[in-house]
Amino acid sequence: MKSQTVGIRRPLDALARGGACSAYLAGAGGCGMRGLASFLLECGWQVWGADRKAFSAADPLVRSGLVPLTEHEPPPPVTLAVRSVAVPPSSPAFAAARRAGPRGLVYSQLLGEISRLRPTLAVAGSHGKTTCTAWIAHGLRLAGRDPGFLVGGEVPQLGASAHWGEDRQPLVAESCEFDRSFHQLRPRWAALVNVDAEHPDTYPGGLPEVMEAFRHFLGLLPADGQVYAGPEVPSELAAATTAEWIQAEELDPATEVGLPGAHNRRNAALVATVLRAAEVPEPVIEEALRSYRGAARRLEVVGCCGGATVVSDYAHHPVEVAATLQALEERYPGRRRLVAFQPHQARRFTEYREDFVAALDRADALVLLPVYRARDPEDLLADVAEIRQPLLDRRPRPLLAVAGLDEAAAILRRWIAPGDLVVCLGAGDIDAFARRLAD
Repeated sequence: MKSQTVGIRRPLDALARGGACSAYLAGAGGCGMRGLASFLLECGWQVWGADRKAFSAADPLVRSGLVPLTEHEPPPPVTLAVRSVAVPPSSPAFAAARRAGPRGLVYSQLLGEISRLRPTLAVAGSHGKTTCTAWIAHGLRLAGRDPGFLVGGEVPQLGASAHWGEDRQPLVAESCEFDRSFHQLRPRWAALVNVDAEHPDTYPGGLPEVMEAFRHFLGLLPADGQVYAGPEVPSELAAATTAEWIQAEELDPATEVGLPGAHNRRNAALVATVLRAAEVPEPVIEEALRSYRGAARRLEVVGCCGGATVVSDYAHHPVEVAATLQALEERYPGRRRLVAFQPHQARRFTEYREDFVAALDRADALVLLPVYRARDPEDLLADVAEIRQPLLDRRPRPLLAVAGLDEAAAILRRWIAPGDLVVCLGAGDIDAFARRLAD
């Protein structure tokens, strides 16, 4: 994966199609949208942005030049209007912006256009995309390069979730299979972490349907591109692309990795393969694997409560829950794990109910929170208490299903003993709960 020369001086100018370099971003507070705003601002665009939660004057985007608007306040005339998928096209402010004449895009479409303007490494997979995207960028930086990157989470070692970097360097971008949004991209290279049944609202047919979506994505790569496949990626997917297929091998057991867990050793194997293809020297690769400390909400220690360490993790799929608990067992052997689990989406919880039971079996005590509903049909009901008895049948332990976050906090504070781990799992608002508990 060698650097490519971009033919125009400021690649993002092409997005304006001869107009002023000005944009309005609806839902600009989301991580991906923040990344796009950062790209535009770094490349000299004038950007207005709005979100449900108001921007503070201290927000890095505002300090970089973003002009904040209220959620319902239309922008002045702009050339480009972009919305998060969480913002409907009928949103009054976005609709008003569109009536003024600019092109209207959703997040994935704009990222797709950017991938056509700058050679892009798309990091895809059902789990581990954020970790691997940031880890690759970290390794390239250690090698003295200034890559662009777009990560689906804050990364302290990178200083931000997105950075345009040098035009001549690759853009390392996290790409998502939800709603088949990664089909909008035209990457030169792909790093494929793994493939699993996920997003049942997009893929009701399960794993076969997910595999077909990844085949389509791989088919978008050029014949002179490369696919770097993680150790657990099915080799049958190689037939889906004319690009060169490079499968990562498991790391030597003696290789030191900065993150715990068997899944992170597989992630590290993929990262090392990508960095070697980018001609990063081997000692730098070793340092990158050893020194990377992870992204926010990935095995993140957020503080203490009653002498217990409080960890927040984004895990919301059974495979991720199991991997997180295994990694914590590896990092903190012998410590009792008190788990607060908030299922994300009624559809996902219903589809993978039995798998969640198996994944949560590593917990020594459990508080089950109500399902955090997102994109769920109103008539689809799910009660987390449905897995209480199956978990108790596997082995007895303290285990309660609660009505809300306040009750969960009170119970955990009663259960906590010095030296325990309190592990808060989910993709909803449980991260804020974990931080309040730590306070």
